[in-house]
Amino acid sequence: MSSMSASLRPQRSIRVAVASDQALVAQAVVAALRNRSFEPLLVRWPQVAPDSTTKTRRRRAFRRSVGPPPDVGLLLSDGTRMEQLHAALTILTGLRMPWLVMVGVARGPAWGALYEGGANLVVPSDTGLDQVCDLLADLSAGRKPVAVPRRDRRELIQGWRAFDAQRNDLTARLRTLTEREEEILRQLHRGFAVRNIAEQSEVTEATVRSQVKAILKKLDVNSQMAAVAAYEDVLTDSTLADVGCH
Repeated sequence: MSSMSASLRPQRSIRVAVASDQALVAQAVVAALRNRSFEPLLVRWPQVAPDSTTKTRRRRAFRRSVGPPPDVGLLLSDGTRMEQLHAALTILTGLRMPWLVMVGVARGPAWGALYEGGANLVVPSDTGLDQVCDLLADLSAGRKPVAVPRRDRRELIQGWRAFDAQRNDLTARLRTLTEREEEILRQLHRGFAVRNIAEQSEVTEATVRSQVKAILKKLDVNSQMAAVAAYEDVLTDSTLADVGCH
């Protein structure tokens, strides 16, 4: 897309909230927008934990820390980890205004979460500065810069809800493990074989295999590899990098 046409250039400085999970990126974007006659406001990236009990409290505190909302927001995130997504959602729901979101993660559940959280438009992180400026100008003026088909947006949101439900179910299943079963799963995740686990625990391999079988049943998976993958996904917060849709 070409640079902003004269008719679309702001008659006054557009106040843009800029938030990024990478401080250097945020500073660079602020400088670039300032050179384009915008009035950028750097917003602190919130440090949050992915729990639901304090979401409302976090959003209120975040809103108070920013003050009166600017005209439009620009949020930039790698988007590959759940903690990044939760922080982004805290920003989107804490500051109600038009939001343009740039993410590095592939089009998929994370995009759906962002749309459901209040993003007006989600675009790839490699979108050019000229196009970003055009989009910000349009959003601040109440124009829809790009027509996102309702079907696409709906499918992305549905994909996120299905992904989140599956993740919550798996988290609940992991919580049913006994302390001993969780320790065995942790050791399997570290690469220990059943024989090694049995030797360290001074029990028979048959005992450990029985415990592994109980783990598989509780997690509703068919192999040790699947159980380890479940542990990796939920407990190490690494589920979004390779999850996409077309």
